[in-house]
Amino acid sequence: MKFLQSFFLGIFGAIGALILEVAVLSFFTPISSTSEIISREISSSNYLFFLAIFIEELFKYILIVKVVSKISEKKNMVMNSLFLGAGFSILELLSFYWNYRNGIDFDPLAALGIIVLHISTAVIIGYSMSKNIFPASFFGFFASLAVHSAYNVLGILENPYQKQFIAGLLGFLIILDISMLIKSKMLITKQEL
Repeated sequence: MKFLQSFFLGIFGAIGALILEVAVLSFFTPISSTSEIISREISSSNYLFFLAIFIEELFKYILIVKVVSKISEKKNMVMNSLFLGAGFSILELLSFYWNYRNGIDFDPLAALGIIVLHISTAVIIGYSMSKNIFPASFFGFFASLAVHSAYNVLGILENPYQKQFIAGLLGFLIILDISMLIKSKMLITKQEL
């Protein structure tokens, strides 16, 4: 049941992050008359790109620290974080579906990337929180910022090897997630002995 709670908490967290991102975006971008001009203004605002990443990761961090850590037993902290990340990815996947329905090509690697990215950043934060050391949990927040930034930068850079770099990063993140899940279970088993 707690996994399901974490999943829906992730969905609600993503909605909250989206509302804050739109509010910040509307505050920092000039008012334009057409959607083409607005799109150009948004894409030229590099600091907004990183601000959106910061907002998303801050929401995940706060939810994991304040809610998931309270509803999780110590042995399920990382797994609950995984479900929170999966829930968080749902909103972006819905936007992909919306774009696809409106004629924009569907990119399966990008859809997979959204899922893996949000699960991985949540698992990094949850794993660092399970260490019960403040610097470790704070490290998890900055590590998730770095991973999210790296993924998004790889996504926007024009490079003939762009898909290979993204696939490599996603593969690394999947291996990292599996190792953190295994390690968190081993630490709990070791502490119970």
